[in-house]
Amino acid sequence: MQPNDVLDFLHSTLPDSLLVNYGLSKFQTENVSDIGEIIRQLIDFVTDSLFAGSHSRFNMAFAEGTGKRVLQYCFDRGDQFEGPLKGTAHHAIDLEYLFGNFIPGFADEVDVRLSETLMKFWIEFANGTEVWADYKTGKALHIKTDGTLEIVPRQNISSRRWGAHGELEKNWLSSRKVADAVATGNVNNSTF
Repeated sequence: MQPNDVLDFLHSTLPDSLLVNYGLSKFQTENVSDIGEIIRQLIDFVTDSLFAGSHSRFNMAFAEGTGKRVLQYCFDRGDQFEGPLKGTAHHAIDLEYLFGNFIPGFADEVDVRLSETLMKFWIEFANGTEVWADYKTGKALHIKTDGTLEIVPRQNISSRRWGAHGELEKNWLSSRKVADAVATGNVNNSTF
């Protein structure tokens, strides 16, 4: 995949008001010459379109449609292990913390405490305790980039996963199609 193919595709199908949230707008990418320069931004966009945005839409519809409790969280602590995604809060990063398997590998005590706290939360939740505010309250658990936790109004979460949701929502169908095309490398064969 060539950067110009991907960027031409993005710029021709999605508005800059959405792409700017990911560092992928026309003016932000005018000097990109290698796909490696925008991999993290593409991962962020695809992750948000396929996972975070979908979950947010589901949570809203489920809470409204069933009246059931829904607890939501935003995980912004980046991957702490060496590799190409180090520092990136990618899909399923929370699994490194939820089961305790990675505790021996964490170099930072912050990550050990975060893992222990999240395991405690999930055990309490499974036993009927409301460990943080219900979705209908407008609040969510935010696991911040520094590994600390806070329960805050969703609109106060300033991470990329939340900042772009309004624009993702406005452009939902095209965002999902574009994310699928980017994720599979089919940007030249996609039609809208």
